Amino acid sequence: MKHRAEKSTLIISSMHRSGSSLTASILRSLGLHIGQRLIEKTEYNTKEYLENLDFYEFHKQVLQSQGLNEDGWTLQEKIDIGENFKEKAKEIIAKNSISGNWGWKEPRTTLFLDFWSHLLPNAKFILIYRSPWEVVDSLYTQQDEIFQAQPELAVKLWLHYNQKIIDFYNYAANRCLLINIQTIISNQEVFIDQINQKFKTNFNYPVVNFYDPSLFNNRVSTESHRPTIIDYYFPEAIEMYQELEARAWSPEDEIPNFSWQEKIKSSPYRVWAFQDWIDLSGLKKQNKFLLEELEKYKIKLKDQESELQKSQATQKEFLQIKSKLHETQGELVQYQSQLHQTQEELEQSICRLQEIESVGQKSQSQLEKLQYQQAILRDSKLEIKTEYKLLVWEAWYAYQNDNLAGMQQDLQRSLKYTESSRTEVVMDWLDSFTNFFQAKGQDFDSEKLTSSEEWQKLIKRTMRIKQKFLVSNEK
Repeated sequence: MKHRAEKSTLIISSMHRSGSSLTASILRSLGLHIGQRLIEKTEYNTKEYLENLDFYEFHKQVLQSQGLNEDGWTLQEKIDIGENFKEKAKEIIAKNSISGNWGWKEPRTTLFLDFWSHLLPNAKFILIYRSPWEVVDSLYTQQDEIFQAQPELAVKLWLHYNQKIIDFYNYAANRCLLINIQTIISNQEVFIDQINQKFKTNFNYPVVNFYDPSLFNNRVSTESHRPTIIDYYFPEAIEMYQELEARAWSPEDEIPNFSWQEKIKSSPYRVWAFQDWIDLSGLKKQNKFLLEELEKYKIKLKDQESELQKSQATQKEFLQIKSKLHETQGELVQYQSQLHQTQEELEQSICRLQEIESVGQKSQSQLEKLQYQQAILRDSKLEIKTEYKLLVWEAWYAYQNDNLAGMQQDLQRSLKYTESSRTEVVMDWLDSFTNFFQAKGQDFDSEKLTSSEEWQKLIKRTMRIKQKFLVSNEK
């Protein structure tokens, strides 16, 4: 039966880890505005927390102002709220009440139910609870430090939060819907019908099932001895859970389920002591196996890292070889061009020699040069080196005529026509000069040459220039 829709403020409140996120997800899918700034999901809630950051930060600031744990892990009965916080709360309400149906979900709200009820007299409250053993198990799973040091605090907090819910429900039942999260999971459509009927809203049924079994594992309720431990050490928690179950809403055709009581034994020791013992032994065995597997993976990872390093080195060498090949190809083109130029110069030299031979009036130096050129040309294998030797001879000729600058220039040019190393070239220059002087019956003063400024500049420049190679074609 549909009801006339009214503007509604729905506040979802519960103990931590009790299913308020699931409830908020369902209602948001039906059009309830729960805020624009929401807490992001985490490893403990892979869906979404759906907690409005405005109310989340407000509650934390109030708790901090009283010197209390900001996460809400407190057993203090009365929490004072200063006037400055009241004004801030009104601002938050004005900021968030922008839709006809709006509200929020934040577990710390349970500590401030009276405060928000006073500020929002027309607000409706959905009060959710969950069995103490399931909540404790979920809190322990999160591994918060406070529960590592005080494990019993988890049960005490469940008692404190749910007592706040019961106290509020006692005088505001007409504004509240008290419900077990398992009832919501099992009866989502009926749950929506009840909200519409009691709070005069007009929500449709959810289009998808928001229930994620991995987030509500109730195996601890049906297969473990945890309820027995709770009953043995905190019987008041069992009594409170029974009271919640008795007073909570459930579908008309559904009888409250108290089958969990059958799991509670008179004493926990014989029920769980040996079971925990064997479980612990199994975990030790599993842990040993996992450690062995971890060592294997470490060795495998080390081998893979070594292979990766080798692969990277090989790749680096490949890139270097590729770069050198590219460079060599460029030099080959250059050397081919130089060879072509050298051949042209050689042909020109032959022509010049022919001209010199045809001219009868030559100086003694030209005749000596012609004789030397003809001796070189007779050996076809030395054809490419002709220009080199000509330049060395011209350098020697310039040197014996005290033209050191000309000598330096000719020797510098000769480098273009030799593939020998720079050291070999320098030694060849000195040997050639020695031979030329001996051919004329003169002694060669090599120390005088090597100590000259022009020679030393030539040597420095020669050793800096990258050695190039001359490519010749076999005839």
